[in-house]
Amino acid sequence: MSFVWPENIGYLLLLMPLALILGYGFMRLRQTREAIIGHMVVDGMMRAVPMRVVVVKKVLLFCAIALLLFAMAGPRFCSGGRPVLRKGADIVFMLDVSRSMKARDVLPDRLGQAKQEISCVSRAVAGGRRALLLFAASPLVQCPLTTDQEAFDALLGMASPDLIEEQGTSFRAAFELAGKLLEPQSERSMASGVKGEKIVVLLSDGEDHAGEVQQAVQPLKEAGVHLFVIGVGMHKPVVIPEGEAGDGVKRDESGKVVMTSFRAGTLQMLARDAGGFYFRSRADQTVYGALSERINRIAAASRWVMEPGEREPLYRYFLAAGLVFLLAETFTGAGVGRLR
Repeated sequence: MSFVWPENIGYLLLLMPLALILGYGFMRLRQTREAIIGHMVVDGMMRAVPMRVVVVKKVLLFCAIALLLFAMAGPRFCSGGRPVLRKGADIVFMLDVSRSMKARDVLPDRLGQAKQEISCVSRAVAGGRRALLLFAASPLVQCPLTTDQEAFDALLGMASPDLIEEQGTSFRAAFELAGKLLEPQSERSMASGVKGEKIVVLLSDGEDHAGEVQQAVQPLKEAGVHLFVIGVGMHKPVVIPEGEAGDGVKRDESGKVVMTSFRAGTLQMLARDAGGFYFRSRADQTVYGALSERINRIAAASRWVMEPGEREPLYRYFLAAGLVFLLAETFTGAGVGRLR
């Protein structure tokens, strides 16, 4: 047996508090009846709802809810197996949207250059899904994994530093979220051979304010994720534009102009620690061609895997059984012990 929606199995944990609530309700009902009418005359004056009927109704209600919650996970019967040729790769683009990415040492600015690289790589890679993760001091999922290229491009175009209030640059939190995007809860129970290739493409100017670069990529490396790093910017320090029109410059608390410069060392270290590849993107030398070629070679690495041959959905039967139990609970005790 397997499940169509295994992420919903967790809802079965609600049965534990439900059992406590139903049990508590039964005890309260019993105590209330005895307190108001008296133990000796309860059965004589309140025969409309015998206690055994109350017990049966609560058991039926519990079973009905349990069956409905189990049906939400989509149980299905799997039999046999068949070889399937797997291809493709899932790509998470990690885009640095810190204020320093608005520097104009490349045109139109570092962020614009990075967006161009992402769009070209996404369109040049065949098959698979794309996701976009923005990060500064904290990460933000701008687009979950999708095969809709037009929607991906639209969300990429809206990426800006204004979407993340907490500025600065922290790679570790962003890489942790990227790992969760590549392996969502619904796919964690799948066999490793069934999953496609996982790829992360990082685009940044290399500034890191958290100082946790070496620990950032270890979980991805252990999970077998391929990492590609694209550095954007020039080594010469430049000002950071501010204001809606970008005609101002960023200053510190003392009023001194803040300068930013491209830091290749940080990005090269990330690529080396993850066993990945580093690329340098310039205004006159884009890298999407070389990068997409490498990714396509990974995506084209086909392998045969065994998948269940027949899948018969069972959730309809559990759903029907749950509804039957609900009806039985509703009609149980109806008209019992009415006053004559």
